[in-house]
Order: sequence, then structure tokens, then C-alpha cells
Amino acid sequence: MMRRILKILTWIGIAAWFVVILGFVSGEADQVLCKQIEIVLSDTIQSRFVTDPDIRAIFRTEGLQLQGYPINEIDTRELEDLLEKNPYIRRAEVSTDVTGRMEIKVEQSVPLVRIMPEGRNGFYLDTEGNVLPLSDQFVPDIILVSGFIKDPAGNPAGVEQLREIHDFCSYVTRHPLWSEQIVQLYVNRSGEYEMIPRVGAHQILLGTLDQWEQKLQNLELLYRQGLSTYGWNSYQTINLKYTNQVICTKR
Repeated sequence: MMRRILKILTWIGIAAWFVVILGFVSGEADQVLCKQIEIVLSDTIQSRFVTDPDIRAIFRTEGLQLQGYPINEIDTRELEDLLEKNPYIRRAEVSTDVTGRMEIKVEQSVPLVRIMPEGRNGFYLDTEGNVLPLSDQFVPDIILVSGFIKDPAGNPAGVEQLREIHDFCSYVTRHPLWSEQIVQLYVNRSGEYEMIPRVGAHQILLGTLDQWEQKLQNLELLYRQGLSTYGWNSYQTINLKYTNQVICTKR
């Protein structure tokens, strides 16, 4: 019985010691000042829309003083929300520790395609389908889509067209052949697409984006069996408008 009482008293003592220590640590943490801000940018190979100085400039513009201020008074969620208002920032995560160090992890939007409509300002679509403004400090090497592109603002047809372009370009950029060969799409007044290749002086008439996967399969078969034999410059036009056939016009 006495041994059990001693064991209980021991555990009570340990618990009390922990409470004292935690209170001490908590009190010390309340006095910790923000001494260092470390910014970690992801996707810097594919995206260089924002830099370390850009992030710090956002805080200065908002009049936020961070370094030298108590860590416990800094609202990290508020900082994350502020950073995520930037169209080039997909996600932000801010954390602090008891040494006075603040870490800001920034995940940038990754551009997929550059859209250059006739008579309107251009923009990017990122890998998630979001619209991004053009950047003055970074020009990514991605597919260009130009021509008669509908305005998506308040226009369901324009929104649908951008969705189709996004789906098509997502496939192309992942494909081992097309990611190297297709560099640009042009949309004519009828809403039909022409693909501009990197290698070869031929025009590729895709037509609409209906059944584009089958059309690209047909083109790949022609490339591997036809052009490899007769040469990349043998044809002037390659017409893929009709799903079940490829019509080639020789020079």
C-alpha cells in the first residue's frame, strides 16, 4: 500500500514539474522576438514570378513590421492570406519557432500556356487552369496560343474554349514527342486550330479540338512512318480535320 502511495506521489510530482517547466517555456516564448525571416520558394526552375525581395516588399507595402517584434503577436494566418492574394502564389505557409526564426514557404503557380488573343492583352493559364497576368520579370518557355480567342469574362463559350486549350496543352506538355515538337497554336476566325511545329516547314491543320487525342495519334503515326522515310519537308500541309484520315499536300 505504501509503495502504491509513493508511486502516485512520484507521478504527481513529475506532473507538477512539467506544469512548471511548460509555464516557464511559455513565458519565455512570449518574450521571443522575430530575429530572422527565411523565405523558401518552390518551383524556381519552372516559375520565377516572385523572388525573395518580392515577398519582403509585399510586407513593407502593407506596413507590416515583423523583425524585432514578439513572435507571439504575429498572425501567421494573416500573412499567408496576404501572400496568397498574389496571383503568382499558389500557396503560402508561415511558421515560427522559439528561437525567433520565421519560415515562409511559398509555392508558385506553374505556367502552362501563354494566351495572346487578337486585340486584347495576353495572359497565362497555369497548370491548374487559373488565369495569370503576364509578368515583366519572367517569360516562361511554354506553348503559345494566339489568334481569335474568345473573351472568357462573362462568356461561357470563352470559358469552355480556355478549358479545351488547357486540356490539350496539358497533354502536349507531358507527351515525349509533342512537348518538343509543338510550339504554337493559332486559332482562326472559324475557331479552327493550326499547330506550328518546331521541326519541319509544314502546316498542321488540326481543325476543332474535338477528338484531338485521336488526331494526334494519327499525326504521330505519320511522323514515325511517313516523315521519317520521306523527310520532314516533303509536305506543305498536313490536314487532321477528319478524325479517321490524314490528308497530306506535297510541295
